[in-house]
Amino acid sequence: MIPELGNFLLIFSMINSLLLISIAFIYPPKDKRFFLSASLVTFLAIFLSFIALEISFLTDDFSVLYVATNSNPNLPIYYKFAALWGGHEGSLLLFLLILAGWILVFVFFNEDQKYSSAFMNIVLFALLAFTVFLSNPFERLLPISSISGSDLNPLLQDFAFTIHPPMLYMGYAGLVIPFGIAMNFLLNREKVKQLEPIRSWSVVSWSLLTLGISLGSWWAYYELGWGGWWFWDPVENSALVPWLLCTALIHSSIATNARQIFINWTLALTILSLAGSLLGMFLVRSGIITSVHSFALDPDRGIFLLLICFVIVILGFSLFFLKSDSRGFKTDMGIYSKEFMFFINNAFLVTLSAIVLLGTIYPIIYEIFSGGDQITVGAPYFNMVTVPFALILLFFQAIGPLTKWGGNKIDNLNSIGIIIISSIVLSYLVSYLFFSFSFYEFVGNAIVLMLIQSLGFLAFKSFHSQRNINFSMIAGHLGLAILTFGITISSLNSVEKEFVLQKNESVLVGSSKITLENTQSVKEDNYYGDRVTFSFQEEDRILKLYPERRFYPASRMETTEAGIYPSVYKDVYISLGQKVGENAWAAKVQIKPLVRFIWLGAIIMFLAGLSVRTNFKFK
Repeated sequence: MIPELGNFLLIFSMINSLLLISIAFIYPPKDKRFFLSASLVTFLAIFLSFIALEISFLTDDFSVLYVATNSNPNLPIYYKFAALWGGHEGSLLLFLLILAGWILVFVFFNEDQKYSSAFMNIVLFALLAFTVFLSNPFERLLPISSISGSDLNPLLQDFAFTIHPPMLYMGYAGLVIPFGIAMNFLLNREKVKQLEPIRSWSVVSWSLLTLGISLGSWWAYYELGWGGWWFWDPVENSALVPWLLCTALIHSSIATNARQIFINWTLALTILSLAGSLLGMFLVRSGIITSVHSFALDPDRGIFLLLICFVIVILGFSLFFLKSDSRGFKTDMGIYSKEFMFFINNAFLVTLSAIVLLGTIYPIIYEIFSGGDQITVGAPYFNMVTVPFALILLFFQAIGPLTKWGGNKIDNLNSIGIIIISSIVLSYLVSYLFFSFSFYEFVGNAIVLMLIQSLGFLAFKSFHSQRNINFSMIAGHLGLAILTFGITISSLNSVEKEFVLQKNESVLVGSSKITLENTQSVKEDNYYGDRVTFSFQEEDRILKLYPERRFYPASRMETTEAGIYPSVYKDVYISLGQKVGENAWAAKVQIKPLVRFIWLGAIIMFLAGLSVRTNFKFK
């Protein structure tokens, strides 16, 4: 009965969303109470449908096909709760709930609705229709139900999984709001001020995307057992593309609000950002690409998601080309002005997103036109083409704070010279004295130091002139500098060694000694396996690490749980291979300097985004 009620509420929300769209375009109400009431009803219907599916999971109702596929009685209760978004249908229902919630929040805080909520509901309705007719999470497994169900993917039986997808979906779904604001502006063209909310809503989505991506990176680092924080996996790329486009949108909207320039470019980026979000959804849920993150293996069903993406993009750009005008592209832009820096910023961000997207979908295109032959595009391609673009982009990020609006000559020339020279010297010293010197490390550190010094110079000037200082901007770019520094140092200075050890045997890794001390069996309700104790002796301290090898009977899958000793300066990371003989284990140790700076920088960026309106006034 509960699954049928959940299905009914899902259908009801779809119909209610369609009614809102129809009334908004045919006879738009002047009072926002209609939009608020309709949006609240849609949200509550989807929320209750979500609750119905959760109840099915928590009560082990294996007559529901989706529950039987993603749960079993031995699964801990908190994983049963999160298992709802462990597969295709449930993750889409979670996305719909978050999307409906964003629409409700927008309607509540904004008076001038007109067509904004209608366009947002077009996206919501399309995905609701797809869920109801093609990906229904309430489909029954009748007449014979499963006795014990299957299992949640063991890789997803982890705490980070309970928060990573919701945060990522909040970022994805939030991009529908700038899209709706832009469409409303195109149909009204009353004031440029109508576009002012785009920046604040985009920053919120960007912040949540940043948190979601960094949580996924953290999960991959310690859960997959490979020791990396980014693998250029297609699903990772599908999150990075909208993040890059949203970053470009934020900077473009700043210029639009400050100088009434880049208007059309800002409008176009709202469409592209939403398109990136929907395309990422297609890649994750179609199964058309190979990924450890993929939710489904049903390319035929995924084609309908791709069709939804194309229809919404065509709708947005059709309105854009019909209603936009040339004034959005006109500006007097000196090469040393802040306007030019924003232009360069957008050009490189959009180019980077195109490069990442091309590398992600090229295997699909190649397979179609080659008659079924398959290829993969991996880290060598992405590192080769993205790193130079990223470094150039960071260089202009470092110069940008030293320019001013409408500038036609180099301001702060002496300061720029001092910053560049001191950054080069400091970078050389850091690389030479503390790490193994390399070209990319030297260049990367120099640019990071330039960015930090230019932010400090900007803060000092604001303090000296008693002007407002944009705290969120300073913190956000500082977080980017810390993240980049962590990427540079950990990527170019990591040390790893593979070995086979018996009990009480040791191996040297650099000047440190690793000893296999003990092996013990572990058993929980949903898995059993082995835990190996290693000691890592470095100078006068001894660290203990406890990597595991687990087997999950319900899914018949084996996983590796890494043993990690974290510190600010470096991580010691040991992952188990296969058991060799009676008491010997194959293992791999990795020493990763400053890897924690990556997530520290991401957290600072996330918090900076949430505090976007925070300014300090010096008196």
